[in-house]
Amino acid sequence: MLSYNSQVSDYVVGDLVLFTGYELDNPPLAHKIGIVMSANGSVYEVLWLNSGTRISVSAKHLELAYIKNKTDL
Repeated sequence: MLSYNSQVSDYVVGDLVLFTGYELDNPPLAHKIGIVMSANGSVYEVLWLNSGTRISVSAKHLELAYIKNKTDL
């Protein structure tokens, strides 16, 4: 399995991401999945699917919600 860092150096609009930052009483996985809507340096505006809200998140708190094929890298 590829590590997160070997998959991407930056996220692009449309990437499906997981929030990996701080935990509050172990929320369900559905509350951590979002779509990258825009980027500003290492801060990404993410549309969170569970709530429909857009929140800016640092790249260090995100990872891809899927593994890219080696041929896609």
